Amino acid sequence: MLGWGKKSAVTDNVVSNVAALKKQVLALPNPEPGSFLRSDVLPSTAKNTATEEDLKWQMMGSGATETMTFYMALEGGVFAFVQMAYSTLGLSPNVGLTCRIYLPDGTKDGKTINHTSSAFKLSNNNLSASCGEEMAITYNPETRGYAVKFVLSKETMIDVVYTPLEPAFKIGDGRVVFGKGPKDGFVQAQFMPKATVEGTMMCLGRSVEVGKGQGLFHHALQVKPQSAAKWNFINFQSEKDALMLYEFEMPQKNQSDVNIVSQGCLVRNGRTIAALSNNRAVHVQKVLDPVSHYEIPTQIFVSWAGKTVDDNLDVSVELGTVLKHKLDTIDVLAELPYLLRKFIQTFITAPFLFLWYEQDVVAKVTINGETEEIEGNAFIECSFLCKE
Repeated sequence: MLGWGKKSAVTDNVVSNVAALKKQVLALPNPEPGSFLRSDVLPSTAKNTATEEDLKWQMMGSGATETMTFYMALEGGVFAFVQMAYSTLGLSPNVGLTCRIYLPDGTKDGKTINHTSSAFKLSNNNLSASCGEEMAITYNPETRGYAVKFVLSKETMIDVVYTPLEPAFKIGDGRVVFGKGPKDGFVQAQFMPKATVEGTMMCLGRSVEVGKGQGLFHHALQVKPQSAAKWNFINFQSEKDALMLYEFEMPQKNQSDVNIVSQGCLVRNGRTIAALSNNRAVHVQKVLDPVSHYEIPTQIFVSWAGKTVDDNLDVSVELGTVLKHKLDTIDVLAELPYLLRKFIQTFITAPFLFLWYEQDVVAKVTINGETEEIEGNAFIECSFLCKE
């Protein structure tokens, strides 16, 4: 039996393997028309290398949020991430710096620190940035990677270098609209799905072994981010392989042509062999969260489909897991400054993030009819932005 299929008190109906879970998912009613991605959502599904122009901070004038986020899966079950977010959603620009470290024994530390835009400093080429005394992101043009430093306190800090196994990429031109056109808002995203992470880390005074960790980086610009209702993000890592899912769902009241848009990729032996856009994450079983009052998943099933980059072969990937190891529940409004919080409340009733980290997860990969299983650790983030 696969590790994720073991009996757990989280759910009374644990499915024992991917095939059985897929059968259960396919039996679910399609919640609404368009729940599977239409082929015309992304004009191009080609994997294109992200240029330095793509990776520059864009600094949109109003109504946008731009983020650089670095995820770290380290030895022994340690997981961490840091984020720099430049937001022009409120009356004046705001910069949010987030650092969170999770140790396998349940120890964790992290918070979001907010600054005004005057503390935000860019390099001359807009590829590197720093803010306050807490965080610095430095781009390396030779490796096309980054050095990342975050000092949360005297006892919690991160100082690491991300070295990509290959350059960051985008699907098509990297842009996906939230509705019928750019005026309805959009997300522009570039991904580095596989990088080695080396350096030092400390959590609450304890030295954390970084070794050669597995890293994922993404740079995202969202214009009118309040247009989306839900997000699913999957970051699956093993020593040589990786899977990523970056998916948003539109609210039912939005008269969009589609209600779910998804981007993803498959990395095998250090190479991104497929950029995938016909994907779906299904919350198979759910439970009511008493704090947020959202129905959050206790079991998920994720499928990816597309073509290989080099020879246009059919690719499908399936991953199912029970969510047993919850890292955090993040009340987004509680982490924002007052004026921005009031603005967000006008458009997004109650944004919450739910984070899990599941080890020894198995994904089934089928390429041109031949199937293999890969095992790794999966970080799962489900974001709920508004109640419908």
